[in-house]
Amino acid sequence: MRRSLQLSLFTLVLLGLVGGTLAFFVAQKSLTLTVDGQTRDIGTYAGTVGEVLEDEGLTLAAHDVVLPSADQAVSDGDTVVLNRARPLELTVDGVSREVHVTALSVEEALDQLGFRADGLVLSASRSDRLPLAGMQLTITTPKEIVLVADGDERVVTTTAATAGDLLAEQGIALGATDRTSLRLTQGLLNRMRLQVYRVQVSEVTETTPVAHGRVETKDAEAFTGDETVTRPGVDGEKTTTYRVTVEDGRELGREELSTAVTREPVDELVTVGTKARPANSPTADGLNWAALAACESGGRPTAVSGTGKYRGMYQFSQATWNSVGGVGDPAAASADEQTYRAQLLYQRSGAGQWPHCGPRLLG
Repeated sequence: MRRSLQLSLFTLVLLGLVGGTLAFFVAQKSLTLTVDGQTRDIGTYAGTVGEVLEDEGLTLAAHDVVLPSADQAVSDGDTVVLNRARPLELTVDGVSREVHVTALSVEEALDQLGFRADGLVLSASRSDRLPLAGMQLTITTPKEIVLVADGDERVVTTTAATAGDLLAEQGIALGATDRTSLRLTQGLLNRMRLQVYRVQVSEVTETTPVAHGRVETKDAEAFTGDETVTRPGVDGEKTTTYRVTVEDGRELGREELSTAVTREPVDELVTVGTKARPANSPTADGLNWAALAACESGGRPTAVSGTGKYRGMYQFSQATWNSVGGVGDPAAASADEQTYRAQLLYQRSGAGQWPHCGPRLLG
């Protein structure tokens, strides 16, 4: 081969190599890449944002935010921003859910989630960074709770997480039998009502009477309607023990535990007349007993003289009343019995037993 031809071929090869190298360097782009707030400059031959991230070993997750979008073409001098999402196991006032944020700290996460109120109680410091793997975060918000205990009702503002926490915060202790309107482990929500019921369970013993009975004995010598108590009755006594439940001073119920008769009753013994009475109406014997009664007592069966000695419609003395078979106070007997006893007295002693009013019998 001629020397001139060899030089020409060498020149062509050299020009190709130089041109390829120049084309390679021309194709490279300089970009600014910001990942989770950290910025660095990179050189890349990638054509799209997605390819840039792939070259950098960054895999997009479902909740990541990338600007521009992954399919956007890149040019020299462009900026690519990737904010990777962090999962949060978020519990707010006892209610849990999973959320994703691109925040780098707890403070930023609260802002992204809209928790900007003062007084929040957090399970982590606001300045804590959020790891890429995420974290658990518990938030307790201030709530107004209607609290009722020991006769006092008031509204309290609290960040207590549960009903039990609120009672502890307010210094309200529960007895073994006390109860509350909310479960102690129940999470609190704004405007809830928490009431404490003071419950007392005690044993109470009560004494009640046991009524005595009545035993009647027939007396053929006594008139029908006449009764004589030969032995007074006496009530017995029964003792009963109850388990009593009282809530806030109001008895809810009682359970009988035991009962026993501590004193037996004594029956009343009574003799009852069975002998038929003679006619004893005021006109049965042709005499005007109504007129005599009107004169002696104004016709009142319960009349008593000023001295108390004479009693009833016909103003019997006690001795005279007893002498004609009367029992007890004449003024306590029925009008019929008083007339009957007056008729017996008249049959025995005549109208002279009533010196002033006796003549009225015949009037």
